[in-house]
Amino acid sequence: MNSPLKSVWTVARHELADSVRSRRVMVLILLYVAGSVAATALFINVLQKIERQLVESLGLASVATTGNVTATLWKSKAFRDILGHLVGDPQLAENLLGIPPLALFYGWLSFAFAPALVMLTSSSRISEEIWTGSVRFATFRVSRLHWCLGKFAGQAGQLFLALVLSAVAAWIVGRLRMTSFEPAASAQAMLIFSAKAWIYSLAFLGLATGISQMCAVPNLALAFGFFSLIGVSILGEMSKWLAGDGWRRAWDLVNMLVPGGHRLDLWWGDPAHMVPAVVFLLALGFGYLAIGYAFLSRRDL
Repeated sequence: MNSPLKSVWTVARHELADSVRSRRVMVLILLYVAGSVAATALFINVLQKIERQLVESLGLASVATTGNVTATLWKSKAFRDILGHLVGDPQLAENLLGIPPLALFYGWLSFAFAPALVMLTSSSRISEEIWTGSVRFATFRVSRLHWCLGKFAGQAGQLFLALVLSAVAAWIVGRLRMTSFEPAASAQAMLIFSAKAWIYSLAFLGLATGISQMCAVPNLALAFGFFSLIGVSILGEMSKWLAGDGWRRAWDLVNMLVPGGHRLDLWWGDPAHMVPAVVFLLALGFGYLAIGYAFLSRRDL
């Protein structure tokens, strides 16, 4: 009898091998990399137009570079005040302004779109095997719990690879298209953001995997996955608006139970903010997964 960790690792390895064999992992990487390249190119194009308009408005000599004006604007007090108002914390704004603009854009991009891509690629993964009946062959050798954890680990590995490669792709576009570009600082910040976005996405991966265990029909699991993504996003925003004194403190609890309630803490660089956020996000991911497993453990496969 295999140990639990070995069983989980075996299932995760087979999940990765199956994804490579079916080219599913290639589609996943293509989605992340293509989206990253397209969004980064669009960002640079918009940046070029904004800088050109600023130069013309100020009556300065025209420059054919991208990033020089932005680098100067990045350090201005007015822009710092604006960013502080947007994030709601002047100290966080100061920390963010120490990050190169393109890396900061990539961070926003990965946090904004990775959850949707997770739901698109993972919410039907387990239900597909329930639908085809192939799950019976796997659970004959390992327990259902170890099988589910292995599936989660395999999907998490693919997600991490896709996010890292999307960061590399964005860095290459910035290196080729921007004159005022900090290669080392941007690379470091982008890789850190890809790791943070991966941690953030693990909560959504747990949600997607949990839903996939509840549904025997892949298309139904995909639909429920997107509805749940919309639902937790709305709950997260509502909890921020409605939280307050008295009975409104209950909204603070709601905010703790959705991934979006811990997103801003990941933007900080200090352990005091990041460690609790990582712990809560991992707990949420495995909590969502456990709810789905409660259904699967009682299902006749």
